[in-house]
Amino acid sequence: MIARYASTGEDVSLIVERIHKANSVRLNHKNKEKMQNFYDVLLRRFIAVGDEIFNSGSGGPDLERYKQLNSLTKVMYAMSQDSPECAGAVWSRRLGVFQKAHAKRLRDVEVTPLGDACKGEFSAWPSTGMLLLMRALPHIFPSSDKRHPVVTPGLILLGQILVQTPVISQYDVVVGLFISGLMLEYSKDAKRLPSEALTYLASALRLFADDTEKALASSPLPSFGVGNKELGHDLRKQLATMQNTDAAPLSLEKSLIISNSNPCAILNFTLHIITQSFGIFGKSPEGSEREIFTEIMKSLLCISGSRKDLPLPSSVKSAIANTARVASTTCASEDTRKPLQRRKGASAKDLAIRTLAPRMEDPDRYSMSKDKGKSQLQAQHDRHRREYKREHKAAMRELRLDSAFIENERRKAKDTADSKAREKRHKNFAWMEMEQATMNQQVRLGGGLLSGGGVGAAKKKARSGKLGIKKGGKF
Repeated sequence: MIARYASTGEDVSLIVERIHKANSVRLNHKNKEKMQNFYDVLLRRFIAVGDEIFNSGSGGPDLERYKQLNSLTKVMYAMSQDSPECAGAVWSRRLGVFQKAHAKRLRDVEVTPLGDACKGEFSAWPSTGMLLLMRALPHIFPSSDKRHPVVTPGLILLGQILVQTPVISQYDVVVGLFISGLMLEYSKDAKRLPSEALTYLASALRLFADDTEKALASSPLPSFGVGNKELGHDLRKQLATMQNTDAAPLSLEKSLIISNSNPCAILNFTLHIITQSFGIFGKSPEGSEREIFTEIMKSLLCISGSRKDLPLPSSVKSAIANTARVASTTCASEDTRKPLQRRKGASAKDLAIRTLAPRMEDPDRYSMSKDKGKSQLQAQHDRHRREYKREHKAAMRELRLDSAFIENERRKAKDTADSKAREKRHKNFAWMEMEQATMNQQVRLGGGLLSGGGVGAAKKKARSGKLGIKKGGKF
């Protein structure tokens, strides 16, 4: 559809936005599966546009690839707000693809010689499109959470790439610096410590040392070993030819990476990120800055600018001096470093004796802790509401007790009346049974006292045809 109907970058952005608005999950919940597939298409489109930025830059006013990436980021953010579950599932699957691709590149290093990606050779570092997509990740999901199902795996993947991937060319150094900046961006709001990024920055500084071989021999990162002395010598040599030039920006475009101003951009960007890290992680309550920035301080000391055959530009010297000044201000402390403790000591609030019965001179003016920070009218309203609630509970409790007492008394009265009626009825039944027994006793004695009665006499009279019964009839 883009190849058929779009001729500029604005047309592409318009098509993507209209597809999202016409098939949004908010319009019909049955669109969830289609929009989930469309989200994955947008991620692949983002990577493809980012890779083209590395090859040919922004593309002019017609393509405007950077504006396309901004538009795609806005659409992905809106889709993530519409259906967070689908967006998280798509991102998790894509991060898994990135991790497997990186593992495969590391395995291919054993059989494929490494080279410069700017020259079309094999490189174990990820592509520019993947890096730009990871740059958009903290703009779509929050990076300030302690744990996040998408951001946390992305941060771990960046750290793995930064530590395990070998450095061969200037392209590798630029990509590593970009990933270090991404890790600082991910972790600054959550106050995490990206140790991989700080280690990489300290190692990258050693490429510009006066004695490159000696500095790289003690590099904290294995990928910056003595084998990179030629790369460091080339960077320092190109930097020496740029006397009194302005600071060049660091870019992921191939045309700028292979330019002569790239070494200056690498060093300036490294110093800038280090300065930012001092502001983010410096002056901690535990005083752990000296341990955090130990390798960075050692790397700064390796760049003195004393070599006359490879002099440093004045702008670079001022940047190094400024970074060293910030480092000395942040890490210098006359206090003895306290040992790290798993648990902090008790505060004054914990050591204070708990007051169970506070002394109140005027109970009417006493303000409870729950009324702290409220206005006088609001505090009075809340106090009356609590009093009403207490009185209401007390009244309900008394009513329940009264109703239980009344019910017990009613049942006692009913039981008394029923027992009296039962006794009277049983007394009458006993008298009737006694009278019937007396009559039966008189009949058994014969005609002396009472004649008649009994079943036998009735049968005898029935046979005689008396008492109104026909002769021959049955009783």
